[in-house]
Amino acid sequence: MAEASPTVARRTLARVLRQSRESAGMTAAKAAKHAGMHAATLSKVESATTRIQPGTAQALMKFYGGSEEECDAVFELAHAARRRGWWQTYKSTPAWFDSYVGLETEAELIRDYQTELIHGLLQTEEYAFSLAIAAVDVSSEDEAWEHVSLRMARQERLTGDRPLQLDVIMNEAALYREVGGPKVMEAQLRQLRERCELPNVSCRILPFGAGEHPAGYGSFMVISFPESGHRTITYSDVVYVEYGLGALYLEEPADVTHFSKVFDGLQDRALSREKSSVVVERALAKYK
Repeated sequence: MAEASPTVARRTLARVLRQSRESAGMTAAKAAKHAGMHAATLSKVESATTRIQPGTAQALMKFYGGSEEECDAVFELAHAARRRGWWQTYKSTPAWFDSYVGLETEAELIRDYQTELIHGLLQTEEYAFSLAIAAVDVSSEDEAWEHVSLRMARQERLTGDRPLQLDVIMNEAALYREVGGPKVMEAQLRQLRERCELPNVSCRILPFGAGEHPAGYGSFMVISFPESGHRTITYSDVVYVEYGLGALYLEEPADVTHFSKVFDGLQDRALSREKSSVVVERALAKYK
């Protein structure tokens, strides 16, 4: 099985163990007793909030009636989940955002709707710094620059060996919110124009004239992953919704379906890539 990022491995393992226990008709208390742990600990494992020893995960899967192949798969997932992610060297990263970076690191496709800002993977350093220093929970310029450094490192996903497919729809307002002042915004729009020409990046604008649309409540992403390489293990899509003090990670099929339909509705209303480029040029013309 292809080795997943620690975040994806932990969340996949949690789902597989929970679903396998439920399919076996077994209570959490009985499963936890067999594994020699408290039921509360197993609950945390099944909600992806704590790690589990690979041998214990394998023993649980066997107890649930899993095949030898399935037992080996959860062993590998539990082992991958215990690794340290590259992004965890950035000490100022909030715990709630740590999970997102892990998902982004493994993602094959991100469908993103942005209401007010340029997507993080398309931002310049100066634009990103202006956003970071404005945050109420960032206490110094050094901390703000560390946030920027992580963001710049994340952008390597667009041009690396396994480039991320990024499908972004931005509200037209994002082109006119002058973050950092005129010079910063001009440079940002120029970079946006360049990044949107990458073969793996699609940038489309939801124009003011589109009127009502299904995402009036704000920004969101739908994150999809490559095949696991194991016929019994799949990496489920995750919806990411950020708010002031954290983020929601939604994995229930009904939630993913809902937000996928919302994104489809936005695509129906957004301009084509070619017409979106014209709108970006129009916003950039302000600074010429």
